[in-house]
Amino acid sequence: MKKSHRRPIAVLMAAAVSLSAFGGWFTASAADTEDKKEVTLIYEIDEGAEPSKTTDLSLFETTTTDVGHTNIPVGNFTKKGYIFAGWTYDDVVGFSSGQFVDIPDDVDELKFHICWVDPKEEKHTVKYVLERDGMTFENPEWLEEESYYPNEVFNPNDTTVFIEEETEEGTLKYISKWLTDGERVYSYGTQLVMPDHDITLYPILYKKIQLTYYAGDVDRLNGNDKYSYEKMEGTTDELAAKDRFSRSGFNLVGWTSSYDGKQYKLSETVLMPGEDVTYTAVWQPIEYKVVFIPGKGGTNIKVPTLTDEYLTCPDPGITVDGMHFAGWKASDGTIYQVGDRYKVLGAKPGMGISFTAVWEDGDAPEETTTSATTASDTTETTTVTTAATFVPEDMICGDANCDKKVSVADSVAILQHLGNRDKYGLSALGELNADVDGESGITAKDALTIQQFDAQLITKFPAEE
Repeated sequence: MKKSHRRPIAVLMAAAVSLSAFGGWFTASAADTEDKKEVTLIYEIDEGAEPSKTTDLSLFETTTTDVGHTNIPVGNFTKKGYIFAGWTYDDVVGFSSGQFVDIPDDVDELKFHICWVDPKEEKHTVKYVLERDGMTFENPEWLEEESYYPNEVFNPNDTTVFIEEETEEGTLKYISKWLTDGERVYSYGTQLVMPDHDITLYPILYKKIQLTYYAGDVDRLNGNDKYSYEKMEGTTDELAAKDRFSRSGFNLVGWTSSYDGKQYKLSETVLMPGEDVTYTAVWQPIEYKVVFIPGKGGTNIKVPTLTDEYLTCPDPGITVDGMHFAGWKASDGTIYQVGDRYKVLGAKPGMGISFTAVWEDGDAPEETTTSATTASDTTETTTVTTAATFVPEDMICGDANCDKKVSVADSVAILQHLGNRDKYGLSALGELNADVDGESGITAKDALTIQQFDAQLITKFPAEE
């Protein structure tokens, strides 16, 4: 172990993040650039080079391309006293037959020439040196020294470096997926051309961090409140979408970072910092149209409101001969009177909130009244709608099977629902649509009414009159 006299590895790490700065030296950097210009591709086959019997020389003719990449033609060559090792255009990065090549952005012409190896020459050494915290570790056991002939095309040691270090702050984890020679940065898998001297390659270390998504200290969650993943500093990642968490009554609209305190959009691309980071969910209350269904030919009443706001239960707006209005029945069976205040705690995703009028025979008892002026306007009743009814802006009366049309199939769906609710039960929306005969509740009469509508014996459902 000895002190390092080379430039700090952090400088090279910053360079590695700027992928486009390295053009064709860095895998896929040029391929991602839009509006590629036309580049001439030339394959120089020097004198004395003989193609193999299976090599098609027409593939090596000069061509042009504007797609930003190419593939080395497949073929093999021989030359007396030499070994064919591959191709290069800069004597630094090497390519084998058939290999994908990113074309650098700043060239109009790219000339490839053959790498010939003279087996009589002396091999040179590739040494791996790990630098961290100003210290140098030569040839770690997982990056053993290698040797190659000059002009030999070789794959640098492609073992991903992974280090764990115990500190007072806990276990620090590092990973490397790139190498540098002090000037350029190469991804593992990039082939190099061995020069006529020894070289040293340095793994570029990145700290592994913990990326955590947290729903926040909130209620009404459906599912887990936290998810964590390992990420690598200096890389980019797309933040989670709105389906990362589910909360009744609220929409997930963004993320707040513990690293910089900023709020980010859903699915926004961010740079991973050099420390653990938590993104806490930003919630927005959902706007509901709470539906009060009077039945008996009355018009549905829709009250817009937001989660955690209060609404006042309305008057049904109709009277029914021989009956009195006994209140609004919520999905959990609770009865609310006209003028009662109801706190909207939201519904599970895909659900909504509705109340159904309760009508009883006879006149209303003296102690109860449907008048909003005599009903208590201070009572605050709270309930969670665990089985709320989904009600879109426009229900389709008669559409029991929710296929957006009314037919005999809806009548069949109602009869099956009545015969075996456990197996053929209608959806919450279907139940609302199915109640068409003008009388509260779903019965065989609703099925008959839909059959009459389908046969054009009636043109409007009693519930719509």
